[in-house]
Amino acid sequence: MELNLATTVSFCAAATCLSLTILGAYLGRGAASRHFVYAATAGIAAAFYCVTDAVLAGRMSTVVTVWVARASIVAAAVHGSAWLAFLAAWDRRPLSRLERALIVASGLAAALALVPGLAVQSAVTERVSVALGATYRDPVTGPLASPIIAVAYAEQVVATIAALRMSRHTPRALVVATALGLICISSLLDWLTVEHITDLPYMSDPALALGFLSIGSVVVADAAESAKKSAELERARVVLAERENLAAVGQLAAVVAHEVRNPVAIIFSALATLQHAERSEEDGKLLGIVGEEAERLKQLVTRLLDAVRPFELQYSRRPAERVVGTAITQVTAATGVAPTEVELVGAPADEIECDEILLGQAISNLVQNALIAEGRTKPVRVQVSIERAPAAMLRVEVTDDGDGVSFDARPRLFTPFFTTRATGTGLGLALVKRIAGAHGGTVELAPPEGRGATFVLRVPMRARDVTPLRLLGGDIQ
Repeated sequence: MELNLATTVSFCAAATCLSLTILGAYLGRGAASRHFVYAATAGIAAAFYCVTDAVLAGRMSTVVTVWVARASIVAAAVHGSAWLAFLAAWDRRPLSRLERALIVASGLAAALALVPGLAVQSAVTERVSVALGATYRDPVTGPLASPIIAVAYAEQVVATIAALRMSRHTPRALVVATALGLICISSLLDWLTVEHITDLPYMSDPALALGFLSIGSVVVADAAESAKKSAELERARVVLAERENLAAVGQLAAVVAHEVRNPVAIIFSALATLQHAERSEEDGKLLGIVGEEAERLKQLVTRLLDAVRPFELQYSRRPAERVVGTAITQVTAATGVAPTEVELVGAPADEIECDEILLGQAISNLVQNALIAEGRTKPVRVQVSIERAPAAMLRVEVTDDGDGVSFDARPRLFTPFFTTRATGTGLGLALVKRIAGAHGGTVELAPPEGRGATFVLRVPMRARDVTPLRLLGGDIQ
């Protein structure tokens, strides 16, 4: 093949079109972006068409030139059909009757183009392009050349019109319409040149390259939007699944509450009666054990209901020091530990908009977990501060010097019913996560620094900064 400016332009145009092929094939992997596969098909056809133009300008043998010319008509037909399919899929509509008819006719025309003598005869003529300094070897057209080319050209025109119509509700389609219109004009000029009506260099190659660069920008933008929509759909799916799981667990909790709370109440009533009756020391110990286990069962049911019951935040404005201080007082009183076992540091007086009861419950759960941490020897440290940027957040750090959390347990800490203690329910941290998420905040286990564990709870200081997160488990990113 003779290399000259014309062949260089054709090969560069082919490489440009091929880039859209790769991009479309990559983006078309997702279920929501299958239409990009049609764009990739159009890119392959356009790249092949550009290569055929390079052959016509490369002074190759007559046999090769003739068969390449026939193949170029097939490429043009595939190119037009691919854009019709792409636009219909992009617009999420079925192909119109006209579009389906054109695609069928184009397939038939492509088959006829390969028959010797119908569209392209076995002879060539030479012409010199002064502008490009190249000699083209143009094939001699056959009797069906014009009808066959007309079908492929009609596909391009209809695709351009379809893109224009789509641009009324999808502005980016206007770029596609402009690019396809440019390709239509260049294709018409090339056909006039093949018929020796004009004596211009082939214009389709640079037009295809320019058009595909423009369409590529649209494809990238649409892919970004599709990715965003897919992410939003996934978030919606996760939230729906969370709600369904929550509803299922809530129904189970209701059954548990009905079937367990009543027997537990009867047990407590019987215990109260037995405790006033005469009994031996051994019987007293046994009754004590029964009372403790009944109380543990009662707490399990209460925690289960707290973890799954739906709630709406009742916002009020309270000083942060009051919310945290009240929570610490309640947990020390409930667990029977001395107030000195919890060291409060900071406690700013700034007001926070929150559900005081629920946020206090979350803080109480964290403090209670720290108080019963295995190996704890020093008071639990609760450090409170306010993070000012990007939005004001209340930060509560609860630290103990116990044995800490094992590496294997860290990923599942906030999963409902996961616990590392023999008598734990696995619902405390899950509830903290729910409450934090409902406030638009987060809770996490800080990276270990020496002994113990540090849990960090963050919630917005103002309700207007709240973006509620997941109902159970980790946050939606």
